[in-house]
Amino acid sequence: MKNESGIPDLTRIVGRIEDLPTLPRTFLRITELVNNPRSSAKDLAKVVTDDQVLTVRLLRLVNSSFYGFPQKISTVTSAIVLLGFDAMRNLLLTTSIFDLFSNRNRKGRLRLEKLWDHSLGCAVGAKVIGNYLRYDKIEELFVSGLLHDIGKIVEMLFLPKDFTKVTSMVESRDILMVTAENYILGYTHADIGKFLAEKWNLPPKLESVIANHHQPGLSERFLQETAIVHLADILCRALNMGSGGDRKIPPLDREAWEILELELSTIGPILEEMESEFEDVRQFVRHSP
Repeated sequence: MKNESGIPDLTRIVGRIEDLPTLPRTFLRITELVNNPRSSAKDLAKVVTDDQVLTVRLLRLVNSSFYGFPQKISTVTSAIVLLGFDAMRNLLLTTSIFDLFSNRNRKGRLRLEKLWDHSLGCAVGAKVIGNYLRYDKIEELFVSGLLHDIGKIVEMLFLPKDFTKVTSMVESRDILMVTAENYILGYTHADIGKFLAEKWNLPPKLESVIANHHQPGLSERFLQETAIVHLADILCRALNMGSGGDRKIPPLDREAWEILELELSTIGPILEEMESEFEDVRQFVRHSP
């Protein structure tokens, strides 16, 4: 479904979806406060503590191995002060996303769980790579990795006929999902993910990573971040963390590798660290209240 210029008309495509989820009001209120320079940790804490589930999640996360703080954090205000406003917003977004798509398709539950595990593996990989590069906003990388394939989730749950056509070609020809999408549909999960990021009013950096994780060179302003998620996607596939919907490992983009300036000798330790962290993070996100 393309317009006269040959570009996929995603407005019409996604317009076929009647109940595409929106982000929770609590999260939107938190985003407003984070973007307001006059907001204090107490202002944010009040909104979070009004939501019991978010409160428990935040305290569990701040006390998890994801951060490894030496002391136990017992109050939401303390957690916010330690994490910072942006980090708190990003990490609450991480768990909120799972709620939006949970229990929508019990028939395809196993495939959905594998897609989520792949996304979590990519999130962990992006975090680990970011630490090696001393990137200062690790939570942004984690969320970018988690959401890089959100378009596949949307396809599966809301465009099932399209998704079935794609997966049939993937299985019969043993090709990448993105290749089959381009061939059959004329648009990809990255296109849908970009549209969803716009609908949710997510930060431009996150939108760019989602849109360009298969072609990092197109990301321009956010080339490093997109390159990190691109590599993380490849590494978590190599480790068989979940399933990206196909059995292939995408080729490594040379420009992305050069931008990262990683030594080849670091890949082994990065893979080991990804494996050790994956299960901890999986337990937190998948089993949050």
